Amino acid sequence: MGDYLLRDAAPFDEKMWAKIDELVVNVAKKLLVGRRFLELVGPLGMGVEVVPRFGFTREGGAYVAAEKAEYLPLTELAAEFLLKARHLAMAGSSPLGPDLGAVAIATGELAQAEDKLVIGGLLAGAGSSAPLGDWDTLGGPFKAVAAAIAKLRGAGFTGPYAAVMSPEMYARLAGLMQHGRREVEMVERLLGAGLFQSTVVPVGQVLLLSPQDWNVDLVVGQDIITAYVGNEGLDHRFRIFETLTLRIKRPEAICLLK
Repeated sequence: MGDYLLRDAAPFDEKMWAKIDELVVNVAKKLLVGRRFLELVGPLGMGVEVVPRFGFTREGGAYVAAEKAEYLPLTELAAEFLLKARHLAMAGSSPLGPDLGAVAIATGELAQAEDKLVIGGLLAGAGSSAPLGDWDTLGGPFKAVAAAIAKLRGAGFTGPYAAVMSPEMYARLAGLMQHGRREVEMVERLLGAGLFQSTVVPVGQVLLLSPQDWNVDLVVGQDIITAYVGNEGLDHRFRIFETLTLRIKRPEAICLLK
């Protein structure tokens, strides 16, 4: 770890850091949605501040990356937690170990912030749209998703496809069944790259995309890591942080059903 993390200044040993790191990774993996279907580039390191994004054009009947790139800044996201000196002392004298619930909660906050940036960016950057249809009627969601996929495929955006929707929309979909087959399973097979839930997507909308890395990717500078901020009296503050940016290269590969 670089000195900028100040880990050696923390009031505990590597075993405690290992527990914190393991918890952060486990919670982040459970909660992050965007990383489940987007290609990741990196991590490139904390010192990377901007990355290029090239568009695509046609020259002489051939596709080619644009000569000039747009440079996108990496955004830093962070959440903090505090460990009380009294609790650290209790953990040192108890077989139960430290209660790291504050670490998990802060990681959850960071995961939500990342998905707001990533999935919110996909929503804002969608280059096409399609009718949502009736999600309370049997067959309605399947027809709407199939029609949106046909629109993407017709525009040259191949599968597999991923879809993201609110928990409320997923509940509507999961409640539909015909001939002993759940409609949610039919939609998942139609997509191929997964069906995901996120509170970032508004109720009444569904995000559908071709998540190939030539269409969109997620660039990570500093991946999620925990640093020691310093003491506050006898207590100790820590920051979980990351730097990243979403690169939408072909907006038309993202379709918003609404």
